[in-house]
Order: sequence, then structure tokens, then C-alpha cells
Amino acid sequence: MRLKKTAIQLLLALCIFYGCSFAASPAGAGEVAVIDMAGVIDASNPGKAGQKYLDNLKAGLETELQRFKDKTAKSKDAERQAADKQRELNGEYQAEYDRVTALIVTRLRVVIREWINSNRKGVMVVVPAHTLLGFSDKADISGEILRAFNSVAIDFSKK
Repeated sequence: MRLKKTAIQLLLALCIFYGCSFAASPAGAGEVAVIDMAGVIDASNPGKAGQKYLDNLKAGLETELQRFKDKTAKSKDAERQAADKQRELNGEYQAEYDRVTALIVTRLRVVIREWINSNRKGVMVVVPAHTLLGFSDKADISGEILRAFNSVAIDFSKK
């Protein structure tokens, strides 16, 4: 009987403890907002400038490859040389793509951090929308972040 009473008391204590931990957040704990990162980057001025930079780079690399193929066309191992050059240029493009992407994401994070520090909604955390199973449209701040991010200028030519 005593064991049963102790077990019930322990169960009651656990229910109270876990009930409290699932209670609503205390006032001032902050809200969570979501952002469509890909959508903001694609629609933003910095995102479009980065895409234009990469498109120009790709066109230049394709021209370089064609010139190389024309120059080495009569060589015995022209195909192998062209394949090697293609790999080299692909690596160069990938490195630039990664650098441009990192610049954009880094600047976007700064804009988001500034928005968090200045917002009046009590938002303390911003998460990418694609990582969530669902959220209310009210939690989406993509439009606000896009407006702020559009004022950012990034010089992609600086390495």
C-alpha cells in the first residue's frame, strides 16, 4: 500500500513538472518568425546581381573553353585536353559560385540580425521556412527582410 501511495505521488510530481514545462512561454520570451531564404535571395537586388555576375562568369569561361578547343583541335589528345580544361573551368566556376553564395548569405544574415534587434514584434528567432513542417502566414517576415535586403550592395568582383 505504501509503495502504491509513493508511486502515485511520484506520478503526480512528474505530471506537475512536465505540465509546467509545456506551459506557454513567459511574457517577453520572444516570438519565432520564418523566412523563405531562397525566395528572398532570388527576388532581391543582391541576389539578382550575384546571378548576373555568375552568368557573365559562365559565359566568359565557355568562351575560354571554346578558344582552347579551337587552339588544340589538331593535337593528338585534343579530347583529353579539352576534358581537362573543362574540369579546370568547372572547378573555377564552382569556387566562384560558392564565394558569391557565401557573400549573399552572410549579408542576408546581417540584415536579419539587424531586423531582429529593431523589430517591435518581439521576434527573437528567425528560421528558414523550408525547415519547418508548417507555420502561420503571420510568422512569415520574408517581405520585410526582402525590403531591407534590397538596399544592400555587394561587390562580387572583389576577391
